[in-house]
Amino acid sequence: MAFTDSLNQLSLPVFGGLSVLLVLVAMFVGSHLGLRSVRNGNLSDASIGSAVAAILGLLAFLLAFTFNSTAERFIQRKALLLDEVNAISTTYLRADLLPLQQRREARALLAEYATLRDIDPTHTESLPQLLARSKAIHEALWNIVAELNDAQYDAVRLGKFLDSLNTVIDFNTSRIYVGSRYRIPTPMWGALALVTALAMFGIGFQLGAGRRGSLQINLALAFSFSIVILLIADLDRAAQGWLIIDQAPMSELSQELQEAERKAAP
Repeated sequence: MAFTDSLNQLSLPVFGGLSVLLVLVAMFVGSHLGLRSVRNGNLSDASIGSAVAAILGLLAFLLAFTFNSTAERFIQRKALLLDEVNAISTTYLRADLLPLQQRREARALLAEYATLRDIDPTHTESLPQLLARSKAIHEALWNIVAELNDAQYDAVRLGKFLDSLNTVIDFNTSRIYVGSRYRIPTPMWGALALVTALAMFGIGFQLGAGRRGSLQINLALAFSFSIVILLIADLDRAAQGWLIIDQAPMSELSQELQEAERKAAP
């Protein structure tokens, strides 16, 4: 399964450039048609203003809705990172409940797992290999539980470790989907682009009809709306842009577990 569709594969600078171009083209076309139409003398400023206000209101609603959804996902990604750090740490501690051999094996696997999770989000080319190794560690840890269960090891002690392990696996799945696969769908981007173009066309038409258009106004509007759209796209992407979640909690955990493994080594 591809992590992104064709639209989301565009780099943010290209995405921002297309946004500015869309606004400028729409305003230019609207201004040109407004200048042509006013010469016919059959325009009503009141009707133009009402239509533009209605479209701008719709655009504001779409921008607010899209921004809120991406901001919530950004906050959720941060929360999931902290939750996963806590789950790995708890599982590492609960490995004390296992017999000595399985304890050492489980702790070594969890220390490696924390190192795997401490990755640079922008290095997406290595993500498939890291996810494959993470899944292999899940299976190895699960096999430890299965073997101890078959050997009729203490069910209470094993159950506490199993609960933590299940939580680690669950958070792995949540971070994969929320961080990499849940994105603004292409139809939503299409609707936002269409309404933006219509709103900018209406503003350009009104300025052209009133002979009040200027390059400065066009550029100011183009960059204002494009910055908001670019911010939404940045929030929507976990591995690109300027709003990247700090991996410090996972880095600190990885260092702690690696240090604990070095001290525990015979």
